[in-house]
Amino acid sequence: MRKTFIMLAFFFVASSYVSAEKITMEMVRSQTLQNNPSIAAAKYELNMAKQTYRSFLSSFLPDVNFLASLSERDGGFTIVSDGGKGNKRYDYGLNAKISLFSGFSDYNKMKSLSAKVKAAEESYRRAVCDAVCDAYSAYVNLMYTYESIDLYKKIHQRKIESRDLVNLRYHSGNIDLGSLKRSEADVKMTEYNLEKTQRAVETASQILLTAIGRNDEVTILETDEKINVDKEIISKPDFDNLISKIPEFLIGKYTLDSFKALNWTQKGQWLPKVDFNGNISHRRFDKQWDPENKGWDASLSLIYPLFVGGKRYFETKTASTQEKKAAESFRSTKNSLKADSVRLYTNWVDRYKIIEVGEFYENSCKLQTDIAKRKYINGLITYEDWYSIEESYMKSQTDMLLYKQKEADAKIAWMKFLGEVSLKE
Repeated sequence: MRKTFIMLAFFFVASSYVSAEKITMEMVRSQTLQNNPSIAAAKYELNMAKQTYRSFLSSFLPDVNFLASLSERDGGFTIVSDGGKGNKRYDYGLNAKISLFSGFSDYNKMKSLSAKVKAAEESYRRAVCDAVCDAYSAYVNLMYTYESIDLYKKIHQRKIESRDLVNLRYHSGNIDLGSLKRSEADVKMTEYNLEKTQRAVETASQILLTAIGRNDEVTILETDEKINVDKEIISKPDFDNLISKIPEFLIGKYTLDSFKALNWTQKGQWLPKVDFNGNISHRRFDKQWDPENKGWDASLSLIYPLFVGGKRYFETKTASTQEKKAAESFRSTKNSLKADSVRLYTNWVDRYKIIEVGEFYENSCKLQTDIAKRKYINGLITYEDWYSIEESYMKSQTDMLLYKQKEADAKIAWMKFLGEVSLKE
């Protein structure tokens, strides 16, 4: 007993020399949103997609250019070819050009880029959900570690009491030496399990810090929260409707939409293109404006490439093939999501249902243990019978805690699959 106390005291004294920080589930979520590098990288990808889309929108606006030129002659003679007088000629003007019709090329490119932006938004939602859920899972592991420490302390104390009882009966001649040594070995084993779990706190803390995206001086994270089990589980969903809201489904859909638009873009090469051009110009000699040399002009141009070496044909065929490939990939994604949704939901239900059974089993073992202990003290049952019942009770306690951790992990896996994590802090 004294050795155990010294060992535990040493652990907590040693822990005081490392940096510790208390954390909660809400802090895990907010810090992950702020610090996780995968979220930051996905945000940059989303911003680049939006910038590319906004940049392309400028193709619907006219191109306007300011033109200016200066002509100068040496030798003192004048510029007479244009009717002007002087040695210097200045030309100013504006030129504007806008595409009126491009075979719907610009319109379909805009649709393609818009679909890519939507796909990038879903990719960002997936990155956020994955990062937060991974952090949640790491936090559940931290809570499980601390709850295991509390449980092993209780088991350790119970083993000490059992050893003392066996020692008393040994000295009264009612039990053999082997049983005494076994009870002493049980105490040592629970001491080891307690030490091992206490050491695991630092490992669990570092796993959580990594999931959050932190790399600082904190080495120990502390929490008073316990693993929570919901009172009810969601009813069986409509899996076909459910998967239509999952990021991977929407990414596949928007990717297909993008390839469809690109396909129509290539088909638009077979249509003519119409452009509008306009010019305004003015000319000046030396310091005087020449009123006779100013004006404007406007024109419409129609361009239709008759032959480009088969380029249009092969580009159209390639775009059509890419669209078909994207359609098959989307179909495969839907099938996989359907299977995953059924598997993950079933696993969550199984993990949830076993908790009720585990609670009933643990309470039954406790009742049996209390009765068996009184019988053993009064000599009504053997040491082996009592020991077996004690071990079943302690195992039911550790099993119950493990059931809670597994149920929490199954629920997080379900949330991660759905992408159901808010993007707001």
